[in-house]
Amino acid sequence: MSALVTLQAEFSAWMRGAGDTLRTRVLDTEKADRDTLLKVYRDAYALRLIEALTTDFPGLLAMAGPKEFDMMARAYIAAHPSTHPSVRWFGRNLADFLAVTPPFSTTPAAADMARFEWALGEVFDAADAEPLTFEQLAGAPPEAWGTLRLSFVPALHRLTLSYQAPQASQRRDAVPPGELDVPAEEGAVDWLIWRPAADSDAQFRSITPDEAAALDAARGGASFPEICAVLSGYADSAEAAAERAAGLLRAWLDAGLIDDAAWG
Repeated sequence: MSALVTLQAEFSAWMRGAGDTLRTRVLDTEKADRDTLLKVYRDAYALRLIEALTTDFPGLLAMAGPKEFDMMARAYIAAHPSTHPSVRWFGRNLADFLAVTPPFSTTPAAADMARFEWALGEVFDAADAEPLTFEQLAGAPPEAWGTLRLSFVPALHRLTLSYQAPQASQRRDAVPPGELDVPAEEGAVDWLIWRPAADSDAQFRSITPDEAAALDAARGGASFPEICAVLSGYADSAEAAAERAAGLLRAWLDAGLIDDAAWG
């Protein structure tokens, strides 16, 4: 191991509180002792991580306020030291942390906001794809529908949220304190979050339980007849289920959610 790699490992261990070897390498100066100098690095490191969280979770910042957000961020840093070379991924455990850690767990809407905003970021970073068009799929032979299976763009997430985080994220500067603490009137609501093209912004919309079930089945590899069977549990008849499946398929194509189809 080279001297540089050794030093980097010692520095990383010290920043995580997992070792104190680095301290022996730092010398006191006339202006400050080694502990003061090291504290400067540690504070700068924490501020950089907090900055990353404010970038990834602007809605959560607006919801909590700067002071509470800073307290939350420092508690998260202590519980989940960064282990990835890029700070982009530092916030990946924040929603789960907020959901189970007092006092933050007493405001479950905060975890929903963090979960929603993290999904937006993942959709933004996901690999690009060329969505399949309705015209392309319409060219499939009639016999293909018996075995038709769909694949979806990588930039697609489905979430179930109990609070109105998506709505509040669109008007976060105007959300009164405590408004998000009220659960959605419908109870838990399923949401789609996706980016249909390389140069487009992330989009999101709520979906009904039958669409959520159909989408889960399709993403799990179900054929079109199998998707119809899933929807029959929500429809009055097999014909109504098939019509609903066709309507959802058209909606998914128009939204740019599907990137390929196969049959046979």
